Amino acid sequence: MNDTDKAIRSIIRKIISDIKVWLGDEFDQNFERQAFFSQSWARRKSPTRPGGHMLVDTGALRRSVRGEIRESSIVFFSDLPYASIHNEGGEIKVTARMKRFFWYKYYSATGSFGRRKDGTLRQDKK
Repeated sequence: MNDTDKAIRSIIRKIISDIKVWLGDEFDQNFERQAFFSQSWARRKSPTRPGGHMLVDTGALRRSVRGEIRESSIVFFSDLPYASIHNEGGEIKVTARMKRFFWYKYYSATGSFGRRKDGTLRQDKK
């Protein structure tokens, strides 16, 4: 390999590195825009996050997105197990523990602890 080839490869590597930084910032901004670049995410109503951002609860997914240069390409990925479900869809097996957690969060958000279905206060102590 001659000096010209080395110089060209060095320039290409620097360009790819700059593109990786730019795309990483764009992926992060997707969470702010609540869209994948210009395509908006489907809206969902959530009693636990009124007015909150889509797909952002703790911010772990947002922080986990990483970019890696592989030869002459850039690959973005996340190590979180639920990242692929958000991106590609799929089935989630709902366990009894998950259901209890959901109802706990729902009741906490709506202030329904200690109330009957009709809205009156319970007299028992739970």
